[in-house]
Amino acid sequence: MLGTLLLLGALLAGCQGEAQRPAATAPATADLSAYRLGIGDKVRINVFGEPELSIEGDVDATGSLSYPLLGSVPALRKTAAELGKDLASGLANGYLVNPDVRVAVIQYRPVYVTGQVNRPGAYPYTAGLTVEKTLALAGGLTRLASERGIFLQAEDAPASQRRRVALDAPVFPGDTLVVEESLF
Repeated sequence: MLGTLLLLGALLAGCQGEAQRPAATAPATADLSAYRLGIGDKVRINVFGEPELSIEGDVDATGSLSYPLLGSVPALRKTAAELGKDLASGLANGYLVNPDVRVAVIQYRPVYVTGQVNRPGAYPYTAGLTVEKTLALAGGLTRLASERGIFLQAEDAPASQRRRVALDAPVFPGDTLVVEESLF
């Protein structure tokens, strides 16, 4: 009987703790509308009325995309809309009259996790990925990890610009999370 009362008291205390906890703020989400293509991204190109020119392709190690009729087309650091305009311009130059070209990213380059996590490595990017979700993909933190020593390194930024991040911070394709070892 006493054990039941203690259990009931603990449950009620837990419920009160939940009620008093401040509401969580919505995590920041990655805005991919101005996303710049990088090496390893996969895109789908649709040309209205031209199924043989509608393809899927990867941005290769040179930052280009191999496209029928046009050959190697620079894609690195362009938005999908900018790449679509470049392809339309190239196709309009002697191949098609007023081509309607649409480009969509269908697979983003991976994110990387290193340091004090259980499974360091590269992981596929999905929209809405946060630091916490990325750490979960990497198997969580090791017992030596510093919960305050989690840093984000943007793909094109110098190492000196890595920044400490919260668990709800957005992660973008190509980013690297570094989890440092705790001092104690």
